[in-house]
Amino acid sequence: MNKEVGFYHGGLADSYEKQANAQGFTFGNKAKWVEKIGFGLVCAYIHGCITEKEYDRILHRFQTKVLVKNLKPLNADIRGEENEHENT
Repeated sequence: MNKEVGFYHGGLADSYEKQANAQGFTFGNKAKWVEKIGFGLVCAYIHGCITEKEYDRILHRFQTKVLVKNLKPLNADIRGEENEHENT
């Protein structure tokens, strides 16, 4: 089953983890790492370090190489945590 997931970018957008959770996914232990990369991209664009065309191209790569590849179903992450607690 394929599910389409979308993300908003920018200084006023919710965190990527919160957006992922609302769609039934999580980044798990990589959530902070994802946020830092996204924040850096937005800052580079806002401060004029990269052009709009570069920003669009980089965001596309960020979405495919970072966001999508690190998404996990939210249920699987919760089940994994429950199993860890049962083993201790």
